[in-house]
Amino acid sequence: MESGDPKATVAPYGWSALWAPRTLGLVWLPILIIGALHYATPPGLVWMHNVLRRLYYLPIIVAAFQAGLRGGLAAGIVASLTYLPHAFAHLEHIAHSDPGSTVEKSLEIVLYNLAGAVAGYLATAERERRMELRAALEEQQRLQRQLVRAGRLSALGEVVAGIAHEIRNPLHALRGTAEIVDPLVPKGCEERRMWEIHVAEIERLDRTATRFLSFASPSPIEPAPLDLREVAKRLVELVGTDARKKRARLDIDLPAEPIMVRGDRDQLAQVALNITLNALRSLEPKGGVIRVSVLDRAATGPGTMPALVIENDGPPIAEAELEHLFDPFHSGEEGGTGLGLSISERIAEQHGGFIEAQNAGLGVTFTVYLPQA
Repeated sequence: MESGDPKATVAPYGWSALWAPRTLGLVWLPILIIGALHYATPPGLVWMHNVLRRLYYLPIIVAAFQAGLRGGLAAGIVASLTYLPHAFAHLEHIAHSDPGSTVEKSLEIVLYNLAGAVAGYLATAERERRMELRAALEEQQRLQRQLVRAGRLSALGEVVAGIAHEIRNPLHALRGTAEIVDPLVPKGCEERRMWEIHVAEIERLDRTATRFLSFASPSPIEPAPLDLREVAKRLVELVGTDARKKRARLDIDLPAEPIMVRGDRDQLAQVALNITLNALRSLEPKGGVIRVSVLDRAATGPGTMPALVIENDGPPIAEAELEHLFDPFHSGEEGGTGLGLSISERIAEQHGGFIEAQNAGLGVTFTVYLPQA
Protein backbone atom coordinates (compact mmCIF):
# COMPACT_ATOMS: atom_id res chain seq x y z
CA MET A 1 0.00 0.00 0.00
CA GLU A 2 1.07 3.53 -0.63
CA SER A 3 -1.06 5.23 2.01
CA GLY A 4 -2.40 4.66 5.47
CA ASP A 5 -5.90 4.06 4.15
CA PRO A 6 -6.66 0.37 4.68
CA LYS A 7 -9.01 0.42 1.69
CA ALA A 8 -6.40 1.79 -0.71
CA THR A 9 -4.96 -0.89 -2.98
CA VAL A 10 -2.22 -0.49 -5.57
CA ALA A 11 -0.52 -2.78 -8.02
CA PRO A 12 2.49 -4.77 -6.75
CA TYR A 13 5.85 -3.10 -7.17
CA GLY A 14 9.48 -4.20 -7.19
CA TRP A 15 10.34 -7.91 -7.39
CA SER A 16 6.73 -8.99 -6.82
CA ALA A 17 5.61 -6.94 -9.83
CA LEU A 18 7.94 -8.87 -12.14
CA TRP A 19 5.70 -11.95 -11.86
CA ALA A 20 2.34 -10.20 -11.77
CA PRO A 21 -0.10 -11.17 -14.56
CA ARG A 22 0.02 -7.62 -15.89
CA THR A 23 3.81 -7.78 -16.26
CA LEU A 24 3.66 -11.22 -17.85
CA GLY A 25 1.27 -9.90 -20.48
CA LEU A 26 2.99 -6.57 -21.14
CA VAL A 27 6.67 -7.45 -20.76
CA TRP A 28 7.75 -11.08 -20.88
CA LEU A 29 5.27 -12.29 -23.49
CA PRO A 30 6.06 -9.42 -25.92
CA ILE A 31 9.81 -10.08 -25.52
CA LEU A 32 9.25 -13.73 -26.45
CA ILE A 33 7.03 -12.82 -29.40
CA ILE A 34 9.51 -10.23 -30.71
CA GLY A 35 12.34 -12.75 -30.32
CA ALA A 36 10.38 -15.45 -32.16
CA LEU A 37 9.56 -13.09 -35.03
CA HIS A 38 13.16 -11.94 -35.16
CA TYR A 39 14.50 -15.48 -35.36
CA ALA A 40 11.98 -16.34 -38.09
CA THR A 41 12.71 -13.31 -40.31
CA PRO A 42 14.90 -14.11 -43.33
CA PRO A 43 18.29 -12.26 -43.48
CA GLY A 44 17.29 -10.52 -46.67
CA LEU A 45 14.59 -8.45 -44.91
CA VAL A 46 17.06 -6.00 -43.36
CA TRP A 47 14.42 -3.37 -42.64
CA MET A 48 12.35 -5.95 -40.73
CA HIS A 49 15.36 -6.89 -38.59
CA ASN A 50 15.93 -3.20 -37.81
CA VAL A 51 12.32 -2.78 -36.71
CA LEU A 52 12.23 -5.93 -34.57
CA ARG A 53 15.58 -5.12 -32.97
CA ARG A 54 14.15 -1.82 -31.73
CA LEU A 55 10.81 -3.22 -30.64
CA TYR A 56 12.54 -4.70 -27.57
CA TYR A 57 12.67 -1.19 -26.09
CA LEU A 58 8.87 -1.10 -25.64
CA PRO A 59 8.56 -3.96 -23.12
CA ILE A 60 11.77 -2.76 -21.41
CA ILE A 61 10.22 0.69 -20.81
CA VAL A 62 6.94 -0.89 -19.66
CA ALA A 63 8.86 -3.08 -17.19
CA ALA A 64 10.60 -0.01 -15.82
CA PHE A 65 7.27 1.68 -15.12
CA GLN A 66 5.77 -1.53 -13.71
CA ALA A 67 8.61 -2.48 -11.37
CA GLY A 68 11.04 0.45 -11.23
CA LEU A 69 14.80 0.05 -11.54
CA ARG A 70 14.66 -3.69 -10.90
CA GLY A 71 12.07 -4.17 -13.61
CA GLY A 72 13.94 -2.09 -16.16
CA LEU A 73 17.23 -3.93 -15.55
CA ALA A 74 15.55 -7.35 -15.54
CA ALA A 75 13.76 -6.68 -18.83
CA GLY A 76 16.95 -5.29 -20.38
CA ILE A 77 18.89 -8.41 -19.40
CA VAL A 78 16.15 -10.80 -20.63
CA ALA A 79 15.89 -8.93 -23.95
CA SER A 80 19.68 -9.05 -24.31
CA LEU A 81 19.80 -12.79 -23.61
CA THR A 82 16.92 -13.39 -26.02
CA TYR A 83 18.59 -11.41 -28.79
CA LEU A 84 22.21 -12.50 -28.17
CA PRO A 85 22.11 -15.93 -29.90
CA HIS A 86 20.28 -14.41 -32.85
CA ALA A 87 22.89 -11.69 -33.13
CA PHE A 88 26.16 -13.64 -32.83
CA ALA A 89 25.59 -17.42 -32.83
CA HIS A 90 25.53 -19.45 -36.01
CA LEU A 91 21.99 -20.75 -36.16
CA GLU A 92 21.63 -21.33 -39.90
CA HIS A 93 20.09 -24.79 -39.39
CA ILE A 94 17.39 -23.74 -36.94
CA ALA A 95 16.85 -20.02 -37.51
CA HIS A 96 17.97 -16.99 -39.44
CA SER A 97 20.64 -14.62 -38.05
CA ASP A 98 20.46 -10.84 -37.80
CA PRO A 99 22.29 -9.40 -40.82
CA GLY A 100 23.33 -6.21 -38.95
CA SER A 101 26.97 -5.34 -38.30
CA THR A 102 28.72 -6.58 -35.15
CA VAL A 103 29.15 -3.04 -33.82
CA GLU A 104 25.52 -2.21 -34.43
CA LYS A 105 24.27 -5.35 -32.70
CA SER A 106 26.67 -4.95 -29.77
CA LEU A 107 25.59 -1.35 -29.31
CA GLU A 108 21.94 -2.42 -29.38
CA ILE A 109 22.49 -4.89 -26.52
CA VAL A 110 24.26 -2.23 -24.46
CA LEU A 111 21.39 0.19 -25.09
CA TYR A 112 18.80 -2.37 -23.97
CA ASN A 113 20.35 -2.44 -20.52
CA LEU A 114 21.10 1.29 -20.43
CA ALA A 115 17.52 2.15 -21.41
CA GLY A 116 16.17 -0.22 -18.76
CA ALA A 117 18.42 1.25 -16.08
CA VAL A 118 17.65 4.89 -16.92
CA ALA A 119 13.91 4.37 -17.34
CA GLY A 120 13.79 2.27 -14.17
CA TYR A 121 15.67 4.87 -12.17
CA LEU A 122 13.36 7.65 -13.37
CA ALA A 123 10.26 5.54 -12.68
CA THR A 124 11.46 4.68 -9.16
CA ALA A 125 12.31 8.33 -8.41
CA GLU A 126 8.93 9.46 -9.72
CA ARG A 127 7.11 6.86 -7.61
CA GLU A 128 8.99 7.83 -4.46
CA ARG A 129 8.20 11.47 -5.11
CA ARG A 130 4.54 10.60 -5.64
CA MET A 131 4.46 8.70 -2.37
CA GLU A 132 6.06 11.65 -0.56
CA LEU A 133 3.47 14.01 -2.04
CA ARG A 134 0.67 11.65 -1.06
CA ALA A 135 1.97 11.40 2.51
CA ALA A 136 2.36 15.21 2.67
CA LEU A 137 -1.17 15.64 1.33
CA GLU A 138 -2.58 13.24 3.91
CA GLU A 139 -0.72 15.09 6.67
CA GLN A 140 -2.02 18.43 5.35
CA GLN A 141 -5.57 17.10 5.27
CA ARG A 142 -5.19 15.81 8.82
CA LEU A 143 -3.91 19.17 10.02
CA GLN A 144 -6.70 20.92 8.16
CA ARG A 145 -9.28 18.71 9.84
CA GLN A 146 -7.68 19.45 13.20
CA LEU A 147 -7.79 23.20 12.55
CA VAL A 148 -11.44 23.08 11.50
CA ARG A 149 -12.31 20.96 14.53
CA ALA A 150 -10.31 23.24 16.81
CA GLY A 151 -12.25 26.25 15.52
CA ARG A 152 -15.56 24.52 16.11
CA LEU A 153 -14.50 23.29 19.53
CA SER A 154 -13.34 26.77 20.55
CA ALA A 155 -16.69 28.33 19.67
CA LEU A 156 -18.60 25.43 21.19
CA GLY A 157 -16.44 25.53 24.31
CA GLU A 158 -17.45 29.14 25.03
CA VAL A 159 -21.14 28.26 24.78
CA VAL A 160 -20.74 25.11 26.90
CA ALA A 161 -18.76 26.99 29.54
CA GLY A 162 -21.50 29.58 29.88
CA ILE A 163 -24.23 26.96 30.15
CA ALA A 164 -22.25 24.88 32.65
CA HIS A 165 -21.63 27.88 34.87
CA GLU A 166 -25.31 28.78 34.78
CA ILE A 167 -26.18 25.20 35.76
CA ARG A 168 -23.64 24.99 38.57
CA ASN A 169 -24.80 28.19 40.31
CA PRO A 170 -28.28 26.84 41.24
CA LEU A 171 -26.71 23.41 41.81
CA HIS A 172 -24.64 24.81 44.66
CA ALA A 173 -27.80 26.17 46.24
CA LEU A 174 -29.60 22.84 45.75
CA ARG A 175 -26.73 20.88 47.29
CA GLY A 176 -26.60 23.22 50.28
CA THR A 177 -30.34 22.89 50.77
CA ALA A 178 -30.11 19.11 50.46
CA GLU A 179 -27.48 18.95 53.21
CA ILE A 180 -29.79 20.88 55.52
CA VAL A 181 -32.94 18.92 54.69
CA ASP A 182 -31.32 15.46 54.69
CA PRO A 183 -31.37 14.94 58.50
CA LEU A 184 -35.04 15.99 58.57
CA VAL A 185 -36.19 13.11 56.35
CA PRO A 186 -36.50 9.94 58.51
CA LYS A 187 -34.60 6.95 57.15
CA GLY A 188 -37.47 4.50 57.40
CA CYS A 189 -40.23 6.62 55.88
CA GLU A 190 -41.68 6.23 52.39
CA GLU A 191 -40.38 9.64 51.28
CA ARG A 192 -36.74 8.68 52.06
CA ARG A 193 -36.34 6.71 48.82
CA MET A 194 -37.61 9.64 46.77
CA TRP A 195 -35.26 11.96 48.63
CA GLU A 196 -32.27 9.71 47.94
CA ILE A 197 -33.14 9.77 44.22
CA HIS A 198 -33.35 13.56 44.42
CA VAL A 199 -29.87 13.84 45.99
CA ALA A 200 -28.37 11.29 43.56
CA GLU A 201 -29.69 13.25 40.57
CA ILE A 202 -28.19 16.46 41.95
CA GLU A 203 -24.82 14.69 42.21
CA ARG A 204 -25.14 13.31 38.68
CA LEU A 205 -26.00 16.74 37.29
CA ASP A 206 -23.01 18.21 39.08
CA ARG A 207 -20.71 15.57 37.55
CA THR A 208 -22.13 16.30 34.09
CA ALA A 209 -21.57 20.03 34.54
CA THR A 210 -18.01 19.32 35.65
CA ARG A 211 -17.37 17.29 32.49
CA PHE A 212 -18.78 20.10 30.39
CA LEU A 213 -16.39 22.51 32.06
CA SER A 214 -13.50 20.09 31.52
CA PHE A 215 -14.34 20.08 27.83
CA ALA A 216 -14.76 23.86 27.62
CA SER A 217 -11.66 24.72 29.67
CA PRO A 218 -9.16 21.86 29.73
CA SER A 219 -6.76 21.90 32.63
CA PRO A 220 -3.30 23.19 31.69
CA ILE A 221 -0.81 20.39 31.20
CA GLU A 222 2.38 20.11 33.21
CA PRO A 223 4.73 18.51 30.70
CA ALA A 224 7.79 16.64 31.87
CA PRO A 225 9.96 13.83 30.44
CA LEU A 226 7.86 10.70 30.80
CA ASP A 227 8.29 7.03 29.96
CA LEU A 228 5.22 6.11 27.92
CA ARG A 229 5.37 2.61 29.38
CA GLU A 230 4.39 4.11 32.76
CA VAL A 231 1.16 5.43 31.24
CA ALA A 232 0.36 1.95 29.91
CA LYS A 233 1.07 0.35 33.31
CA ARG A 234 -1.05 2.97 35.08
CA LEU A 235 -3.90 2.30 32.65
CA VAL A 236 -3.85 -1.44 33.38
CA GLU A 237 -4.04 -0.68 37.11
CA LEU A 238 -6.99 1.67 36.64
CA VAL A 239 -9.12 -0.61 34.46
CA GLY A 240 -8.20 -3.95 36.01
CA THR A 241 -11.32 -4.15 38.16
CA ASP A 242 -13.66 -3.06 35.35
CA ALA A 243 -12.07 -5.59 32.99
CA ARG A 244 -12.59 -8.42 35.49
CA LYS A 245 -16.24 -7.44 35.93
CA LYS A 246 -16.64 -7.46 32.15
CA ARG A 247 -14.72 -10.78 31.93
CA ALA A 248 -12.30 -9.12 29.52
CA ARG A 249 -8.64 -10.13 29.23
CA LEU A 250 -6.08 -7.35 29.46
CA ASP A 251 -2.88 -7.89 27.47
CA ILE A 252 0.04 -5.49 27.78
CA ASP A 253 2.97 -5.45 25.36
CA LEU A 254 5.80 -3.12 26.36
CA PRO A 255 9.28 -2.70 24.85
CA ALA A 256 12.33 -3.43 26.99
CA GLU A 257 13.72 0.10 26.65
CA PRO A 258 12.02 3.32 27.89
CA ILE A 259 9.97 5.24 25.32
CA MET A 260 10.40 8.85 26.38
CA VAL A 261 7.82 11.52 25.57
CA ARG A 262 7.14 14.92 27.06
CA GLY A 263 3.76 15.02 28.72
CA ASP A 264 1.54 15.13 31.77
CA ARG A 265 1.28 11.62 33.27
CA ASP A 266 -2.14 12.11 34.86
CA GLN A 267 -3.74 13.68 31.80
CA LEU A 268 -2.30 11.06 29.44
CA ALA A 269 -3.61 8.38 31.79
CA GLN A 270 -7.03 10.05 31.54
CA VAL A 271 -6.83 9.89 27.73
CA ALA A 272 -5.99 6.18 27.84
CA LEU A 273 -8.66 5.52 30.47
CA ASN A 274 -11.41 7.21 28.41
CA ILE A 275 -10.50 5.13 25.35
CA THR A 276 -10.29 1.88 27.29
CA LEU A 277 -13.57 2.37 29.14
CA ASN A 278 -15.26 2.97 25.78
CA ALA A 279 -13.65 -0.23 24.53
CA LEU A 280 -14.91 -2.19 27.55
CA ARG A 281 -18.43 -0.95 26.95
CA SER A 282 -18.25 -2.10 23.31
CA LEU A 283 -17.27 -5.68 24.19
CA GLU A 284 -19.78 -8.51 24.23
CA PRO A 285 -21.24 -9.53 27.60
CA LYS A 286 -19.19 -12.72 27.45
CA GLY A 287 -16.00 -10.66 27.48
CA GLY A 288 -13.20 -10.09 25.02
CA VAL A 289 -9.61 -8.94 24.71
CA ILE A 290 -8.04 -5.50 25.16
CA ARG A 291 -4.39 -5.13 24.22
CA VAL A 292 -2.29 -2.17 25.35
CA SER A 293 1.06 -1.63 23.67
CA VAL A 294 3.70 1.07 23.29
CA LEU A 295 5.54 1.75 20.02
CA ASP A 296 8.83 3.56 19.70
CA ARG A 297 8.19 4.57 16.09
CA ALA A 298 4.62 4.55 14.76
CA ALA A 299 4.17 5.70 11.16
CA THR A 300 2.16 8.90 10.82
CA GLY A 301 2.04 10.98 7.67
CA PRO A 302 5.56 11.73 6.46
CA GLY A 303 7.29 10.70 9.70
CA THR A 304 7.07 8.62 12.86
CA MET A 305 6.18 9.31 16.49
CA PRO A 306 6.04 7.32 19.73
CA ALA A 307 2.56 5.96 20.29
CA LEU A 308 0.30 4.30 22.83
CA VAL A 309 -1.89 1.72 21.07
CA ILE A 310 -5.13 0.38 22.57
CA GLU A 311 -6.86 -2.44 20.64
CA ASN A 312 -9.99 -4.43 21.32
CA ASP A 313 -11.74 -7.31 19.60
CA GLY A 314 -15.16 -5.70 19.82
CA PRO A 315 -17.40 -5.07 16.81
CA PRO A 316 -15.95 -2.74 14.15
CA ILE A 317 -16.94 0.91 14.08
CA ALA A 318 -19.07 1.96 11.12
CA GLU A 319 -17.27 4.18 8.61
CA ALA A 320 -19.82 6.96 9.09
CA GLU A 321 -19.26 6.71 12.86
CA LEU A 322 -15.47 6.96 12.52
CA GLU A 323 -15.76 10.41 10.96
CA HIS A 324 -17.60 11.79 13.99
CA LEU A 325 -16.03 9.70 16.74
CA PHE A 326 -14.22 12.66 18.33
CA ASP A 327 -17.00 15.20 17.84
CA PRO A 328 -18.34 16.62 21.12
CA PHE A 329 -21.69 15.30 22.31
CA HIS A 330 -21.56 12.49 19.76
CA SER A 331 -22.21 9.39 21.84
CA GLY A 332 -22.68 5.86 20.58
CA GLU A 333 -24.34 4.74 23.81
CA GLU A 334 -27.59 5.72 25.44
CA GLY A 335 -27.15 8.15 28.32
CA GLY A 336 -23.56 9.10 27.42
CA THR A 337 -22.48 12.74 27.20
CA GLY A 338 -20.27 12.17 24.15
CA LEU A 339 -17.41 14.13 25.73
CA GLY A 340 -14.91 11.42 26.73
CA LEU A 341 -13.17 11.07 23.36
CA SER A 342 -13.48 14.80 22.62
CA ILE A 343 -11.71 15.65 25.87
CA SER A 344 -9.10 12.96 25.13
CA GLU A 345 -8.39 14.43 21.72
CA ARG A 346 -8.02 17.93 23.15
CA ILE A 347 -5.56 16.66 25.74
CA ALA A 348 -3.55 14.88 23.02
CA GLU A 349 -3.49 18.08 20.94
CA GLN A 350 -2.33 20.06 23.98
CA HIS A 351 0.63 17.68 24.11
CA GLY A 352 1.39 18.27 20.44
CA GLY A 353 0.03 14.88 19.40
CA PHE A 354 -3.22 13.42 18.08
CA ILE A 355 -5.41 10.31 18.18
CA GLU A 356 -6.40 8.00 15.32
CA ALA A 357 -9.13 5.37 15.35
CA GLN A 358 -9.47 2.64 12.75
CA ASN A 359 -10.84 -0.84 12.26
CA ALA A 360 -7.56 -2.74 12.47
CA GLY A 361 -5.52 -4.93 14.80
CA LEU A 362 -7.71 -7.10 17.02
CA GLY A 363 -10.79 -5.35 15.67
CA VAL A 364 -10.73 -1.68 16.64
CA THR A 365 -7.51 0.23 17.28
CA PHE A 366 -6.97 3.62 18.91
CA THR A 367 -3.47 5.07 18.49
CA VAL A 368 -2.36 8.02 20.63
CA TYR A 369 0.62 9.71 18.93
CA LEU A 370 2.87 11.85 21.11
CA PRO A 371 6.00 13.86 20.28
CA GLN A 372 9.26 12.36 21.46
CA ALA A 373 10.97 13.99 24.42
